[in-house]
Amino acid sequence: MMKLPELKEQILASLQTAGSIGIMSHINPDGDGFCASLALQQLLRIWAYDSEIVTDPGNFSNYEHLMEGARLRLYDPLLIYDLLFTLDCNSLDRVGERASLIDKARIRILIDHHEVEHRLIKADVSYIDTGFVSAGAIIFRCFQDEITKLDEALRLPVLNCLYTTILNDTNNFANANTNAEVYRAAADMAALGINPSRLYKQYFLNQSAEEMRYTGEVLSTIELHLNRRLLMMHSTLQMLNSNHLDADAVMNITRWVQGVKGIDAIVYLREEEPGLYKLSLRSVNLDVNKIANLYGGGGHRSASGAHVKGSLDSIKHDLISLFDSALKDYDAGF
Repeated sequence: MMKLPELKEQILASLQTAGSIGIMSHINPDGDGFCASLALQQLLRIWAYDSEIVTDPGNFSNYEHLMEGARLRLYDPLLIYDLLFTLDCNSLDRVGERASLIDKARIRILIDHHEVEHRLIKADVSYIDTGFVSAGAIIFRCFQDEITKLDEALRLPVLNCLYTTILNDTNNFANANTNAEVYRAAADMAALGINPSRLYKQYFLNQSAEEMRYTGEVLSTIELHLNRRLLMMHSTLQMLNSNHLDADAVMNITRWVQGVKGIDAIVYLREEEPGLYKLSLRSVNLDVNKIANLYGGGGHRSASGAHVKGSLDSIKHDLISLFDSALKDYDAGF
């Protein structure tokens, strides 16, 4: 596998010949994909390279404290970039219509930390390492020397974004993917001047009253199945609309139920449009990535997701059956 020094060399060499630069992540980018994109764009700007973060329409208000100077561009099928970075995903299924940008780019660089999924994105430079907690953590280690040498005024905006990718993908160091390297990276960022307490509060504790009410409504749908080992909950468009919210403005709901006593797995179904649900799966014991793969999604062993079409009842029925089999295999030691 490619080493980080080689990745850095390839990126710097590609920048030398790039006339236009695009950066993108997966559909509905989270605090890793989007904040890693922000950090990379800031670094490029410091090095005198212009770039655009290509997104689908969405609400990025959760990241306002990190977005000063950010340059975003809504996807347009006519866009073409000499150099295109894809961060925090490796499957064409997870970038939607923006897959066309990959086909047209002259140089394609992929940086990700998820298990390799089906329909792997073709890239001229591909760095996929599941040992990293986030795509932002990869960027930090790749360019740590360069970031360290920056003046504080330039360094901190980059680090604030990179630290937020770790906050997001560890759920503030509560998830099973939190290990010694995660703490080392966080400590190195703290030594370079970030304020962990402030970043935590800005990212996790800035919900509006409407968002908290919406969260309560979702939690009120909790159901327990399979001898109370599977927790399921859902949200509807009506819940969002009645609280005057859109889905992209609401933080990850699953974090509120992680750690519930006796639960082996969590299923959250969020209605995005009639007949279409975003599926979020969490488990400490089971490989939920395998289940997400069945729906064309993916992620990590303990945290994964997909988009699923159908009625809520039929989707839940199928998921209960899949988790019943997964739990039986787990109990049998498979």
